[in-house]
Amino acid sequence: MRLPRALLSFALVDLTWEIVKANLSSHVRGDWPWRLTVLDASTCAAVVALLTGIIVTRSQLSQTMQPVLSWSGFAGHSRELTDSLRTVSLVNAGGGRSVVRSVTYRIRASGPYADGADFPSGWMSWHDAIDSLVALGLDRGQDFFLLHLGSGAAIPMTNVGRDGVELLALGSKALERLAVLDIRIQVSDVLGDVHERDLQCIRPLPRTRHGASA
Repeated sequence: MRLPRALLSFALVDLTWEIVKANLSSHVRGDWPWRLTVLDASTCAAVVALLTGIIVTRSQLSQTMQPVLSWSGFAGHSRELTDSLRTVSLVNAGGGRSVVRSVTYRIRASGPYADGADFPSGWMSWHDAIDSLVALGLDRGQDFFLLHLGSGAAIPMTNVGRDGVELLALGSKALERLAVLDIRIQVSDVLGDVHERDLQCIRPLPRTRHGASA
């Protein structure tokens, strides 16, 4: 959309220039810089109308075909981990297809496990995420499951969370040792627009406030 918008901006400036110039006296129009002409007023008006129609049509189509990434977390019902206490599923509840561009992860250890955890400070790749979980003493396939959702994968279109892509499953040991586990997913739609969603799969429990009784 950047190119059509840039062309429209240029055409509007040129059209404004031609309109202003048309209202000047003839001897002034013969002087520089008023002699400069890129497109005449009628051509500019036609270009503006054409580009405006293209942008409006594409915007309406984009809204119709825009994917809506929705996720849900629930206990059990994992197809990958028998004793899952936290299963995260991803669906596309929008009107158009979504294709994965990138997936990154952010992990923080909890409590006494945080001191010995040496994780990347920001977002990390799937391989680094697996290494971080293993470094916490978690067994892949027994304590956790983390799907390797690669570039080019399609997110299924459904409104039912349990029919979506199972991204993550965590057992009791994993839940005990993890304070934060976020998944950031970027997808592209049929028009090439990029959409991003952050999934806060695990967050620290809010601290209980102990106030003095009245």
